[in-house]
Amino acid sequence: MPDLNVYNHQKVIPLSADLSRRLHSSGCKAVSEALRIAKKGSDLHGLEEVEVSFVDDDTIADLHLQFMQIPGPTDVITFGHGEIHVSVETAKSQAREYANDFERELMLYIVHGLLHLAGYDDATDKQSAIMDDLQSSILAKVW
Repeated sequence: MPDLNVYNHQKVIPLSADLSRRLHSSGCKAVSEALRIAKKGSDLHGLEEVEVSFVDDDTIADLHLQFMQIPGPTDVITFGHGEIHVSVETAKSQAREYANDFERELMLYIVHGLLHLAGYDDATDKQSAIMDDLQSSILAKVW
């Protein structure tokens, strides 16, 4: 099973050491759950490490434009070599908008990234519905 490492690379929203430990612990459980349902040949199977980086909106907007040619920030970007970038600013605003807990929203984005690494996509409505169901199931088990 890949190791999970969580890094805070932003200074906009303070994240406590306790939160980082909780996200790491829950994230490790989520890695296990994602591996259990991973598609054959998915990126997750071959990884030694999954790195979660918490970033600000400016940083994720740069990644979004550079690698996906889409301007503006997004919630989470996943790279097949095991990097998951999560915007804490977007998580904060989305948590408010959907009346969700900020910390749970961060964990949701980690799970979402893990599902991409496990071979799932959300490009179509059908794929998105499958990912939503899987996310909800995993999140209920780990958070």
